[in-house]
Amino acid sequence: MKMKLFGMFALLLVIMLDGCETKSLEDFSLQDNKLATVSAAGIAGEVQKTNESIIVPVSVKLNGNASKAFDVGLSVNQDTVQTLIQSGELTAVVAVAPAAITVPNVVKVSYGADSASFEITISRTEVEKYFGKQLALAYSLNDPTKGNIINSSNRTGIIILDTKELLTTADIHYLSIRTGGGEVLQVKNRQNYESTSGGMAIPIIVNLASFPSQAFSANIVSNVDTIAQMVTGGLLPPNTIALNAPSVTIPSRVQFPSNTSEAKFEIAVPWSVISANVDKQLAVLVRLSNPTLHVLDETKSDVVVLIDCENVIEIDVTNLGVFSVNRDNNSGADAGEGSKKMVDNNFTNKFLQQNFTGDLVCKLVFEEAQKIGAYTLTSGNDAQTRDPNAWNLQGSDDGENWTTIDSRVNEVFETRLLTRRFDVLYPIAFKQYRLNITSNVGSSNFQITEWRMIRTP
Repeated sequence: MKMKLFGMFALLLVIMLDGCETKSLEDFSLQDNKLATVSAAGIAGEVQKTNESIIVPVSVKLNGNASKAFDVGLSVNQDTVQTLIQSGELTAVVAVAPAAITVPNVVKVSYGADSASFEITISRTEVEKYFGKQLALAYSLNDPTKGNIINSSNRTGIIILDTKELLTTADIHYLSIRTGGGEVLQVKNRQNYESTSGGMAIPIIVNLASFPSQAFSANIVSNVDTIAQMVTGGLLPPNTIALNAPSVTIPSRVQFPSNTSEAKFEIAVPWSVISANVDKQLAVLVRLSNPTLHVLDETKSDVVVLIDCENVIEIDVTNLGVFSVNRDNNSGADAGEGSKKMVDNNFTNKFLQQNFTGDLVCKLVFEEAQKIGAYTLTSGNDAQTRDPNAWNLQGSDDGENWTTIDSRVNEVFETRLLTRRFDVLYPIAFKQYRLNITSNVGSSNFQITEWRMIRTP
């Protein structure tokens, strides 16, 4: 009987407590119906920086605690910033480009909160571009959910950022040409260019200051008018002419791979252009513009390249020499594949030596000493196994004492009729030269289409 009474009492207590809880929840639900008024506020914490962005934490304020969780729409509002600048209400600031600003679609207000925060992301490049100045940006609040409202007099928040507080000079990703900055890049005497079989290639190095970033690119433009002005102003020799396409090839962009601080592009000028202007200087100005990331160092974003034609001209002197080999084609030097085909400047025939033993000596004798700075070899038209893969080039003045000026091993001609250039590191003028072919890829026969000797300044 006592057990039953206790059970009934406990049941009655639960019912009473449940009734109190229901009443309390009902009272609280009335509080839930109270609407919030939301206002824009300012920076809500420490500004962060990454390789690509500046991240600004921003808050919004409520006039009380939120009775329900809800969202408030967000949008960039740089029109307001521009209007305030034009009216004079905002001074000594630069409006951030709208495209450089990212805000989330909404800021989420939690149940019971009297504020909320979100992050505005600004392109680091935009901040670097205006380093030393103050930047202004604005955001607006829109369309809160669940019936809440926006404070019409404080719908838009204005954020002012001092770039000198965000970055230091060392932080700025300046993009520059290594040889830029007002100096003229002199191309002569085998300096500042690389020779190819078709012409010269002038490498231009572009540097990125600070730490490497993600991949990006920059435009490359040239300016003929500036060259003319420099000639008129006495900054370039009077016999200078400006190069323009098709006399010069300049890429339209320079590409920076990710995590690199250096990139290179090449200016190419054919030997025919050099030869046609042997008594002149050739000039070209190249300038970087519109990088997809980072900012230009305006003091080093361009360079003037000046080519001294007389001191870079390369001349094929092969036909000035008397040619011979120590052992010829079985049918003789004048045969269809005789040794004379090796130096006839005709790339449709070749020299073939049967029963090759690795002791082929090809000789050129000149009346006057020639400073050979490079030579070319052209592979044959058929079996790669017949190609030379080891040789040395020697020079002499008396035909008795020989000096090795270039030596090659394990060379490969990857395609047929491929012309490869080989530079002599320290050219010296000699009257006689001999090319000693010591090995081919593996055939019992040897072949070569052409051997050309190039005199350099």
